[in-house]
Amino acid sequence: MEISFKFQILAIGVLMVILVDYLFSKRLPLISTKTFTLFWAASFFNLLFDILSVYTLNNMDTVPEWVNRLVHQFFIGSLDATVFLLFIYVCFISGAQKRLPKILVFAFSLPFLISVVFAMFAPLYYEINDFGAYSYGPMVNVFYISIAIYIVSIFVILFKKNNAYIGESKISDILPDFKRARVSIVVGLCIWIAVALIQFITRYWLISGMGVSLMAMYVYMRFENPREYSDSETGTYNRRAFHIMVPEMYARKKPFYMVSFTIDNIEQIQKSMGYDMTKSVLKQAAKQIAFAIPGVRLYHSRSHTLTAFIEERQQLDNLASGSELWNFKCTASTEDGIFFPTYHLTIMECPKYAANTEEAYDTLDYCLSQPSLRGEGKIYYITDEIIEQKNYRMAVLGVLTKAVKERAFNVVFQPIYSAAKKRYASAEALVRLQDTTTVGFISPEYFIPLAEEQGLIGQIGNIVFEKVCDFAAREKLWQLGIDYIEVNLSGVQSVDISLVATLTGIMRKYGVHPGFFNLEITETASIDGGDMLAHNMEQLRRMGCHFSMDDFGTGYSNLAQMAKVHFELIKLDKSLIWPCFGEDQDTEEPRIILDSCIDMILRLGVNIVAEGVETAEQAELLISKGVEYLQGYHFCRPVGEAEFVSAVKEMLAKAHA
Repeated sequence: MEISFKFQILAIGVLMVILVDYLFSKRLPLISTKTFTLFWAASFFNLLFDILSVYTLNNMDTVPEWVNRLVHQFFIGSLDATVFLLFIYVCFISGAQKRLPKILVFAFSLPFLISVVFAMFAPLYYEINDFGAYSYGPMVNVFYISIAIYIVSIFVILFKKNNAYIGESKISDILPDFKRARVSIVVGLCIWIAVALIQFITRYWLISGMGVSLMAMYVYMRFENPREYSDSETGTYNRRAFHIMVPEMYARKKPFYMVSFTIDNIEQIQKSMGYDMTKSVLKQAAKQIAFAIPGVRLYHSRSHTLTAFIEERQQLDNLASGSELWNFKCTASTEDGIFFPTYHLTIMECPKYAANTEEAYDTLDYCLSQPSLRGEGKIYYITDEIIEQKNYRMAVLGVLTKAVKERAFNVVFQPIYSAAKKRYASAEALVRLQDTTTVGFISPEYFIPLAEEQGLIGQIGNIVFEKVCDFAAREKLWQLGIDYIEVNLSGVQSVDISLVATLTGIMRKYGVHPGFFNLEITETASIDGGDMLAHNMEQLRRMGCHFSMDDFGTGYSNLAQMAKVHFELIKLDKSLIWPCFGEDQDTEEPRIILDSCIDMILRLGVNIVAEGVETAEQAELLISKGVEYLQGYHFCRPVGEAEFVSAVKEMLAKAHA
């Protein structure tokens, strides 16, 4: 009978292709990757013993029986080991690289260990005829049962209902492309099972080794290929590799430092020299960091950030001292000249300041988003104070999100005094947020920017406007001498294409005339709003709404833009008023500036509201300068609906007395 090794040789060729590609690619130091390497090695040895088993079966007349049995033991045992290692590999990737307890490893190993015992003592039989040769018997059957147990277990692990979560976290958040890993392993197993079934049915087609190699190749090319982790533009590992390595570092149960190099003026580089120059700077940074810490692995963790994991304090010190000598520059062309990027380092000790993967991501994102933690060439060590600030921010974000969902914002009203009418003629609606169980009162100066950053400010603005309309309609404020209510529009709201329709719908719902509202737009927003702001203002003004420029004196102070975008009111910020009344400083220059601003605005035919009026002296001076409307603690603090109505009625009675 002619012996054919074509399937086995082809299978070895497939694995050799994987080996060459594997050796010439950068690999992540993951426990799953190491397990996959063992899986590949077991597959390779299985193919070698597959060839030997075919040879010994077809030469039983010359090969001793004990050699034939030994070869078959290694052949079938290596096949069982291959599937067992695949099972362990699946345990690691579905468990976010977490180590398995020894008792669990022993339990998982039992089917394999039992099959090894049977391999040593159970009978083994051979069938040889003109069609071919194969082995069978109790030893083979036990191995097949063990293999079946592991295959079923793999499917259970990959598809069990609660497998999508580890603790409170989604696996997809911890291990990127988990679905792709699952699909790759399932398809690879199906390929091998299909080949194994063909061999089981035909018996003489010894092609199981080919099925193993095809399975290994598919999983490798679809998921475990090291090239998937490479960032060719910077010469580092990519973001996917970073997100896979973070849980691996925690799984090692050893302290480590997460060090992030961040380019601060990334937008300037991209605008002046293009996206490619950003990559060039990161590539330079990667080389200099690698020079400071030889052998360090760098990850392109964010668009303008490189991150490294350092386990030795000496390496960290070398990096810190080496960073003082770094010098990056961008040279695009003769016309553009040379541009020097600014950067900083953020160093976080884990798990001291981030107990798990989620906390590490949250803290890193927080630090990268804070202007106070950015400075040219500076090194920022994460401290307890920074963690407290981050935790407060996260708590506020939770309260803010819940408040938007439940419409749980409070609206207070600060009356605005009219010097001409000698009573309250209007008021500004102000949003407040308070949580009685956790963070307490939250300043608008804190949660408003956070809402803008999180894309919630539009919803908050609509909630506030509806609450104001509801209050005005219930109390019929216009009958109490209130000419209008001022409502703030954020910069995001003011350029929202749906703004006009949204506000119109709310006003119609409560039957409040548009002329009862004065919409406040910050000075900065009026400069940056562009055509969309002009369009929204025109549409709302046609309906009867009025507009005021809020916080005049704190932004760009673009006087040409103020003349171009007409406002019915200009609100002078307290920063223009308070310096005029300081006891320990020269007030001459601040008063000249204030007088000039008031004179200019009045000559434009625009009314003025002075904010932050806290003393009678301030009120008298402003009124003498021609300011008609005054707002501040000297007259009334922001108050709730009932107090506001009482204050307005009381002032109205005094005016009529």
